[in-house]
Amino acid sequence: MIYSLGSLILISLISFRALRLSERKVSGIEIEIMSNQDFYLIDQFEIQALLNQEQSVVLGTNFDQVDIKLLERQVEENPFVAEIDVFMSVTGVLGAKVSPAQPIGRLMSSRGPDQYIDVTGKLLPMNADYTARVPLISFAEYPQWESNLGENDLGKQLMEFLIFINKDELWRAQIAQLAVSEENELTLWPQMTKQLILFGPADEIEEKFKKLKLFYKEVLPKKGWNTYSSINLKYKNQIVCK
Repeated sequence: MIYSLGSLILISLISFRALRLSERKVSGIEIEIMSNQDFYLIDQFEIQALLNQEQSVVLGTNFDQVDIKLLERQVEENPFVAEIDVFMSVTGVLGAKVSPAQPIGRLMSSRGPDQYIDVTGKLLPMNADYTARVPLISFAEYPQWESNLGENDLGKQLMEFLIFINKDELWRAQIAQLAVSEENELTLWPQMTKQLILFGPADEIEEKFKKLKLFYKEVLPKKGWNTYSSINLKYKNQIVCK
C-alpha cells in the first residue's frame, strides 16, 4: 500500500512537471557559431531569422510545440550552414550550435557568377554581405562541375591542394591567387613577394612547398626579394629561377 501510494505520488509529480513544461514558452534564442576561422558567410542574426520563420515561429511558442528536427532542416537548407544542433534549455531558451560552411577557395568564371568552394568540395554561391579571404582560382578552360569539385580528377587534385594550404598558416596567408592552364598546371600569385610560382600539376604538393619554403628562407634573403620574376617548382629535387 505504501509502495502504491509512493508510486502514485511520483507519477503525479512527473505528470505535473510535464504539464508545467508544456505550458512554458520559448523566451529567447541563443546561437553559438562553431568556427575557428575569423570570418564566416552567415551570422547569428541570419540564423535566428531562419529559426524564427513564419511557418515555424519559435519565440513565444510552447515547449511541446517546438519541432526541433524541422528547425534543423530549415536552417541546413541555407548553403552557408554545414550543420546545426538545436536544443531546449531548462531556462526556456532555445539554443543552437551552428557549424558554418568553411570556404577555402573562390572559383572565377566568365560564364557566370563566382562560386566559393567549402572544405568538403561543395560549391557555394557568393554572399553580397560577406567576402571570404580565400585564394582566387581562374581557368584557361572552365571545368564543368554540378555541385562538388569531387566530380572529376581535376577537382579532386584542386581540393587536395586547397586543403593543404588552408591547413598551413604560412601558405594560407601567402597564396593569394592561382591560375589553372589548359594542361591543368598551376601558376600561383603570392601575397607578399613578386615572383610568380610555376607549380606545375597539383601533385607532390608537400614536396613542392618544402622547396618553396627553402627558397624563401635561404635564397631570397641573400639574393634580394625582387631579384627573380618567377620560381619554377615543376622539376624534381630542384628549383629553377628567372
